[in-house]
Amino acid sequence: MEIEEELTSLLPTLDREKIICIVEHLTDVIGVQQKSDLLFVEAEDLKPFLTPIQIRKLLLAFKGDGNRPENLNDTITLEPCPAASAETSSHPPHPSSSTSTTMYNHYSSSWVSHLQIPWERFPLRLSHAITRGDRAHPEDRRSMVRIVVEAMQVHCTNPKRASCEEVAKIIVNRYPQTFADFTDKGERLGCGHYSLLRSIKSRVEHVNRDNTTHRLRQTKRTRNEEDCSPNSSATSPKKVRCLVDSYGCINWQPVDLPEGETPASLEEKKHILLTVFNSEGPGAVERPDVDDFMCLTYISQRQLINSCPSLSVAEIQEQWPFLFTQKGLSNHFYKLTGIDISERLGQALITKGRRIINYFSSQKLKWNLGIRTLIQQIESEGVLTNNKVGTAAILLMMKYYKEDEDSLFVLADETSTRMSLEAESNLPITPRLIMLGQSLMTTTCWMVSAEGRVIVELDKENTFADAMSVFFGSFYVLNLEYQESACATLELIQRFFVRINPEEGTKCTSKVGTSRRTGTIVKRKMIHGPCFLDIYTRRTTMKTSSLAILQDAVSVQ
Repeated sequence: MEIEEELTSLLPTLDREKIICIVEHLTDVIGVQQKSDLLFVEAEDLKPFLTPIQIRKLLLAFKGDGNRPENLNDTITLEPCPAASAETSSHPPHPSSSTSTTMYNHYSSSWVSHLQIPWERFPLRLSHAITRGDRAHPEDRRSMVRIVVEAMQVHCTNPKRASCEEVAKIIVNRYPQTFADFTDKGERLGCGHYSLLRSIKSRVEHVNRDNTTHRLRQTKRTRNEEDCSPNSSATSPKKVRCLVDSYGCINWQPVDLPEGETPASLEEKKHILLTVFNSEGPGAVERPDVDDFMCLTYISQRQLINSCPSLSVAEIQEQWPFLFTQKGLSNHFYKLTGIDISERLGQALITKGRRIINYFSSQKLKWNLGIRTLIQQIESEGVLTNNKVGTAAILLMMKYYKEDEDSLFVLADETSTRMSLEAESNLPITPRLIMLGQSLMTTTCWMVSAEGRVIVELDKENTFADAMSVFFGSFYVLNLEYQESACATLELIQRFFVRINPEEGTKCTSKVGTSRRTGTIVKRKMIHGPCFLDIYTRRTTMKTSSLAILQDAVSVQ
C-alpha cells in the first residue's frame, strides 16, 4: 500500500505494527484514500500515535521539503463528484451574506468548497427568524432543507454523508441560534448539527430513491470473491483496542516525562507502588505518597495500556494494582479526559435521571408492558425521594432500547465474595456492574468485572453513582469497546450523562448484533455522528416534549 510505504520511508525506525495502526486510522477515520491526500493531514490527526517531532517530520515531508512541488496544482487536482453537473447555481448570493462561508475550506469533498448556499431563497419567515436569532419553524426548516439539497445536487447528484455533514456544519456554525441542537435548558447537544445533518441526508436519499444510476455504493462482493482478491492478505493484522482508545480523550498518550523524572525513576516509583500494595492492600490508595506516585507515573500507565497488541486486563492489574480502585481509576479518568467522572455522573444521574423518570411516568399508557411494569415498581418504592433515581433511569432507558439488563448488570447474592463470584457466576468477558442484593433497585453494594474476573470492589459506603462511575470509567481507562448488547445505553451514559461527544465514531465497532424484534443475529445498523443518542429536545423540529427525540433514538436491527 503506497501510504504505508510512504510512512515507512519517512520514519524508518517506527515498528511496522504502529505504522499499520496509523495507516488504518488515516484511511478509516481521517479519510485518506491515496498518497496525495497526505498533503491535507494535520498535526491533530497524528497526535494519538506519534511524538511531536515525528509529526513535524511527516507534515514537512507531506507538504514539500523537496519531495513534492511547491505548487499544489502540480500534485493534486480536486475533482468533483462523478455525477456532478457542470452548471453552477443560478441564484446569486444574497447581498447580506457576502461575507458568509460560501467557500468551505474542507478538502475531503472538493465540491463543497464551491457550494453557494442560496440564503436568498429561504422562506421569508425563516429569514426573519435568522435575523432575530429565533428557532426555525418546522415547516420553514423543511423548505430550507429542500432548497439546500437542490443546490447540493447541482454539484453532486447523490452527496455522501460526509459531504452532507460539511454543509450542515456551515449552516449551523453561521446561525447556531436558529439551527443548532439545544436542550430545553439551553445546553448545546453534542456537535449541534446532527439533526440538520439527518434531515439533509434523508432528503438526499428521498430524491434519489428511484435513481439507481447515481448510487455511489460498490457492488456487493461475496466472501469467496474477497478471499480470492489479490489485494486481500491472510496476514492482515487483527484490530485491537489500541485502534479506538483515543475516542473522546484529551491526554490519551503523553509524550513528555514529568519534570525532574526519568524512565528509571518512574520504574522505581512503580516498584514502590507494587511493594506498598502487596503489604497494605488497596486501602493504601488513600495515602498521599501513593496518590502522588500514581499521578507521576501516568505516562507509564498509558504506555502499558496503549501497547499494541494490547495486554489483558489481568496483566495490567498485575503491574498497576492501585489503578483498579475507585480513587485510582477516577483520577486516571480525570487525567485522560479532563472530567471528574464521580462528580459529573453523580449529579447527572440525579438531575437528568429525574427528568427521564418524570417523562416516562407522564406518558405511562404510551409504553409497552415492560416499561409500564418498571414505572409501577419505581412509583411504589418512592424512587424519586432517595438515591435510587440513577438506577431507575438507567433501567428505564435499557427497557426503552430493548436491551437486556444482564448486558450491563449481574445480580448476585449480597453475601457473595470476589472468589465465589469468579468461581460460580461464570462472569462475561465484557465489563459488567455486579449488583449485590435482592434486586437491582435495592442493591447497596457493587463490584465491577471484566474478562471474566472481578477487577474492582467498592466499599459499602459507596453509592450507585460511584459504582457506575467506576464501571463506565473502566471502558475509557482500559481502552475497552462497548459490548454490542448494551451499546445504546452506554452511548447514552457517555453522551447524555457524562457529556463526552466525539465528532466521529463510536466505542462499539461490532459489525453484527441481535435484532431487537426477532432475536436473530443480523448486520448492525452503524449510526455515525456524535449525537444519535441525544434524548432531549430537538427544538428545531419538535417542541412538545423534553424527551421527544426518543422517537429518533438509535436502534440496532
